[in-house]
Amino acid sequence: MLLKKSNILSNKFVALIEDNIQEIADMFMNDLLKSPETVAYRQLDRQEVYEAAYKRLHEISKWIMKDYPKQEIERYYRQIGRERFEQGIPFTAAFRFLVLLKRHTWIFVLKKLYYDATVYEQALELNNRVVLYFDRAAYYLLCGYDDMLKKKW
Repeated sequence: MLLKKSNILSNKFVALIEDNIQEIADMFMNDLLKSPETVAYRQLDRQEVYEAAYKRLHEISKWIMKDYPKQEIERYYRQIGRERFEQGIPFTAAFRFLVLLKRHTWIFVLKKLYYDATVYEQALELNNRVVLYFDRAAYYLLCGYDDMLKKKW
């Protein structure tokens, strides 16, 4: 587990993710493979998609603990954007992947922290950090698609 200096809620959040990555990834995969917006993912190897979600959840933990550079987000998601483009995955489906992963992460964490009323301000700060990760991920994912579109022109 990645726990180190930070606020108590960040540590709780990271512990919840790290200790429950498989459960979160399973809920995410069920939704991803059933959703009509992400039907294109059904053509990819399920294990590879699952592993990608699993790794992203681990990276979110590192990001929360400020142990994951934004340059790595750019590098990874630009590459994923290019790969998904070449695989024929519409960018709307690739974007939906990120939305669903963020959604399932927060649903899981909020259920676990629901009865802890003392953490509101820290939760807001933490939410902002998670949103920043996904905003950067989405931007660079789309940059990867743009890279591929520019090559076609």
